[in-house]
Amino acid sequence: MKGIKLILSTLLALAALAGAALANPAPTTSPHSTKSAHKIAQVNVNTATLAQLETLPGVGPKLAAQIIQHRPYKNAQELQAKVKGLGPKLWASIKPYVHF
Repeated sequence: MKGIKLILSTLLALAALAGAALANPAPTTSPHSTKSAHKIAQVNVNTATLAQLETLPGVGPKLAAQIIQHRPYKNAQELQAKVKGLGPKLWASIKPYVHF
């Protein structure tokens, strides 16, 4: 009888813990979250360093080096014309962070 009471009290305690966990789930972060993990700073493509250019979404070291190599740029059209690999889709993602 003592063993059954112990088992029942253990099950009740586990049920209470499970209920509390379901009622108050821990906050989670999703890798597909719409909010950015960090804020992207504005970048002047005519003066930015390689590291600063790499903070732009979709811009890696190779593309950043091309941007630096073909400077200066007067506008977006000139930037896209001079830098191979910077097409309309990538431009749309970096446009909010770029100025000349």
